[in-house]
Amino acid sequence: MNPEISIFGVFVPSILVCAIVAYLGMAVLSRCLRYAGVYRFVWHQSLFNLAVFVCLLGLSVLLLTKDY
Repeated sequence: MNPEISIFGVFVPSILVCAIVAYLGMAVLSRCLRYAGVYRFVWHQSLFNLAVFVCLLGLSVLLLTKDY
């Protein structure tokens, strides 16, 4: 795994790229969950969103930093 990614000559940590991917996925998923009415069954929406974001971040780290 490369700990840094070069974007136009600027080195950024790979976890930052994974966090951005997870944030974009969370934005899409949050709108879908709101449209489907899932948040009516959730006790604390902010904690639920944080938990889903952490799961998406872990998934993006596993998928984007996999050594082939």
